[in-house]
Amino acid sequence: MDLRLNPFYKKSLLLAIVLGPIVWLVFTEDGQRRTDLAMLYLFGKDELNLAIEKLHSGMTEAQFRGLFPDLELTCDEGANPFGDRLCSAELGAFSAIPARAFTLFLQGARLRAAKLNYRRAYHETLRRQLTRRLGKPTRRLLPGPVDIQGPLTWAVDDGLLLLSHQEPKSDQEAALIWLSEAAVQQRLRAADK
Repeated sequence: MDLRLNPFYKKSLLLAIVLGPIVWLVFTEDGQRRTDLAMLYLFGKDELNLAIEKLHSGMTEAQFRGLFPDLELTCDEGANPFGDRLCSAELGAFSAIPARAFTLFLQGARLRAAKLNYRRAYHETLRRQLTRRLGKPTRRLLPGPVDIQGPLTWAVDDGLLLLSHQEPKSDQEAALIWLSEAAVQQRLRAADK
């Protein structure tokens, strides 16, 4: 009994073993995301693993730094839309999504809002990840003469998560925003004036 493989089968098997991972890394969305994450890690970019929906307005800057001591936050004083101080850090990834930066908006020492700037090519991946964790988002109509579709919103324990309903046009526009209930109320009071 001859147990040797036909040379054609051997070559086909070797070709599949060599080309299969390359095809997966280059031509699939998941492979490209994992390649990007590996490259960002090699270039020394930090990853922040955070369930953003768990942020709350009772959290202080010191508590956040205690949870993420390796994250290099740079803080600045000054008025912003959600407080009087903001802290930001450059990122490579946020919960396995290639990202650019993460910003905390503080009122005094308390957290009021957060903004994640992600890489726009991963908008749908981020939307699917949030939908899987938090359920189906709602969409709001913005006030105005024309019904403009607002962002996707998820109600979370303390506030809202906001994400554009369509892929942003640039990386600068690609943002996921968490607003605490205190920030939402502050913005509503400001709009009433």
